[in-house]
Amino acid sequence: MVLYSYAGKILRVNLSNKTVKAEDTRKDIAQLLLGGNGYAAKILWDELKPGTDPLSPENKIVLMTGPITGTGAPGSGFWEACFKSPLTGVWGESACGGWWGPMLKFAGFDGIIIEGASKDPVYLWVHDGEAEIKPAEGIWGQTVPKTEEMVRKEIGVPQARILSIGPAGEKLVRFAGIAVDLERYAGRKGGGAILGSKKVKAVAVYGEKEIPIAKPAEYGKALKECEQAVYASLSSGGGFPNGTIGGYDACNQFGDLPTKYGETGSWEAVSELYQNFVNKYLVKNRACFGCMQACGRVSQVKEGPFATPVYGGPEYETTAGFTTFMLQKDIEPVIKANYLCNIYGLDTISTSHMIAFAMICYEKGLITTKDTDGLEVKWGDPDVVIKLVEKIAKREGFGDLLAEGVRRAAEKIGGEAPKIALHVKGLEMPYHDPRAGKTQAIEYGVSNTGMDHFHAHETLDVECYGADLGLIPFGLPDPKTIDRFSEDPSKASIAKLVMDWGTVADALVICKFHQYVNLGPDKYAKLLSLATGWKIDGWELLKIGDRIFNLARAFNVREGIRRKDDMLPPRIMQPATTGSTKGVGITNYEAMLNEFYRLEEWDEDGIPKPEKLKRLGLDDVASYIASLKA
Repeated sequence: MVLYSYAGKILRVNLSNKTVKAEDTRKDIAQLLLGGNGYAAKILWDELKPGTDPLSPENKIVLMTGPITGTGAPGSGFWEACFKSPLTGVWGESACGGWWGPMLKFAGFDGIIIEGASKDPVYLWVHDGEAEIKPAEGIWGQTVPKTEEMVRKEIGVPQARILSIGPAGEKLVRFAGIAVDLERYAGRKGGGAILGSKKVKAVAVYGEKEIPIAKPAEYGKALKECEQAVYASLSSGGGFPNGTIGGYDACNQFGDLPTKYGETGSWEAVSELYQNFVNKYLVKNRACFGCMQACGRVSQVKEGPFATPVYGGPEYETTAGFTTFMLQKDIEPVIKANYLCNIYGLDTISTSHMIAFAMICYEKGLITTKDTDGLEVKWGDPDVVIKLVEKIAKREGFGDLLAEGVRRAAEKIGGEAPKIALHVKGLEMPYHDPRAGKTQAIEYGVSNTGMDHFHAHETLDVECYGADLGLIPFGLPDPKTIDRFSEDPSKASIAKLVMDWGTVADALVICKFHQYVNLGPDKYAKLLSLATGWKIDGWELLKIGDRIFNLARAFNVREGIRRKDDMLPPRIMQPATTGSTKGVGITNYEAMLNEFYRLEEWDEDGIPKPEKLKRLGLDDVASYIASLKA
């Protein structure tokens, strides 16, 4: 039987015994959890034992597309990497655009499960419904661009799309990312380290299979309606025509730009820095498969100490991390640092975070030049920044400590370092300030991946920037009526709704930026129904998001996560010292958290109630949770 809108097969690769086999994509799982993070959560719940060492052969990584991936729908170029994170020890997922995900489906597979570990470096060559494990001894140790070049030359298919890790993943840096198309990244939580632990250097994919659509004529018509909706939004100033970095100044004005390791949320140098980037260093925009916005930036520094070839980025998070967060005032070092992170395979958020953390520890005397290989790690020193990026990627000297992530590094440094460290569940804080919009405080606390603005969703976009994400028909208040500084417990209902929508986006799998341009749950539900032949409306999509979110929460509960792990770091709750959030702190977090727990039907310790899980169709999960209280 044809499973419409799916490739119909999932590839299982066991590196320990060097076997590959194609398994049927299960319709029951697809209808319950779609694909992406949902299908992967079911695999990892069923197959991973609690307490598994993330860097051991027993861990698995699932590279998964969704039913919308590759169908031509707006934002349909995305895929997900899901795993138990070596950085946090709990649920890890990272989304990525580019062209690799659609090509995997064109090659005949909805996803790849990689398990076991190889003794020697290998890469996977997936093409036309087949797969091979090939030796990679000569490629191991190479940067991401060189890896793509060598793999593409060896397989002899110039059109193939390459997923790869850099030296940071090989060195097991706990926040090493996974690259596709040179500079698109599944960046956070350490997926690159997992591939490195398994000795997988790359996964090359190519195929020309068509994705079967249940009602192709009607789907085509609905697709045109979605495209018209996007064009209408873009023509009226919506979306991301200037890329994420285009929001740099606006974030600063709203106090949403964490500065000096979270001391405050704005900085006076921002506007000039951004204009300098646009006027001198921006080369062009670029787009992923199925993208109508082309939010990606391409830049270059032609000469000088920070000379950088034409390459992708930097985006907003990278720019914020390597400027305001560490008080670094020049755009050239940002472009250089971004390039180095990309070729070495580092997450730019955690890398910049760790450098800024080193700076505040140095300022407070918690570390000295004896600890830092003689470097004076002072605020804003661009030369030190570049040196530390290199050291982290190679795990050299002081970089070896920073490569462990902020939670482990803080514990080793000792003193007040653990109290200063900005993380939840071990994931370093990204560059949106929860004091600017209080729903973000909730999302940071309860996100299954840790202090993550992307999984499930950046909720303060509703409060600060007026984004309704197509959710007003589903109960979202008019964003213009929301007091962004309020900490009323009712904020939890906003956070939950936005997070459910964000969660299901990662199961479809779509780029979330298309939620900002008139594509809400109703439009994607129509596309999904016509593509699959199922009957799904926007409400059902949101229920699927709720189901996936609670399955991942149960995964974390099985790993020991409880209420104490949903607390925010003290430093980010203190009043900001500058800008529009001056004097604003977070004072009523636990009341908002209690209301979120109530809405989710979790108990007082953050454990989903069995009856809720049963209603969501997760009977086996419900039985496990019930056994905890037996």
